[in-house]
Amino acid sequence: MGYDLFLGCVIPARLPFLEVSSRKIFEKLGIELHDVDGFSCCPDPTGIEQIDHKTWLTLGARNLSLCNSNGGIISFCSGCVETLKGVNYSLNKDDEVKKEVNNYLSKVGKVYEGKTEVKHFAQVLYENLDKVRENVEHPLTGFKVAVHYGCHYLRPSEIINWDDPFEPITIDEIVKALGADSIDYELKMECCGNPLDKSDKEISLQMIDNKLKSIQEAGANCISLVCPACFQQFDFNQRELSNEKENGYNFPVFYLSELVALAFGFKPEELGLRFHRVRPKELMEGF
Repeated sequence: MGYDLFLGCVIPARLPFLEVSSRKIFEKLGIELHDVDGFSCCPDPTGIEQIDHKTWLTLGARNLSLCNSNGGIISFCSGCVETLKGVNYSLNKDDEVKKEVNNYLSKVGKVYEGKTEVKHFAQVLYENLDKVRENVEHPLTGFKVAVHYGCHYLRPSEIINWDDPFEPITIDEIVKALGADSIDYELKMECCGNPLDKSDKEISLQMIDNKLKSIQEAGANCISLVCPACFQQFDFNQRELSNEKENGYNFPVFYLSELVALAFGFKPEELGLRFHRVRPKELMEGF
């Protein structure tokens, strides 16, 4: 089993340690990740699509065209998955637009065929849940995990089309398979506020404050997520909120791949956990 790896922009540029843990767990599972020469930005589903839809489709289709002859694409980023799945969805239901996009692509010697399947790395883990369980060497006993699904992982549901957008279970089930507890909390399905960070910092901080307060009240001791934008919001801005509050938050934030890697027996120093703003010192005792 293997996939072409679409890394996107944010993880390699700002959070390369998330790539490290993700590559390690797929190697352990025996799932090959193929690096593809020529991938560009997906492009960002909250950026260029709102400015020029045809440009967004063309850039996404060029990325997909690089994998015409391969089994499929996997990405560690929810936004990249949404874009590439969204481009597939839009072009495969409109032959005229598909023809127009292929006309643009022909100028750079590319053609979009529309046959490349795109998967989120968490989807692949869920589809191989028995294999995940088999590889657990260090059960995450004592980890009380607040799962944050995020917006792009689940929506638009007709495009993502694999987990329930209102009552999702996939990440929770993976967390449980690692020996950790998945803690339910009131604002579990709310947006983290990252998209507003550049336009209205105050509202963005209020949204993450609301989420963290709900997580605190539920009794969780860490957070797990699957989107680099969400990771930055929870890890970076949690510290900013804590500096403002008398009783600040101190929730370690784990990418799902990091939790899996810890359960698979990899050491914290192998995973770059020292690069997190909120250090998971107490939870790392015994690793």
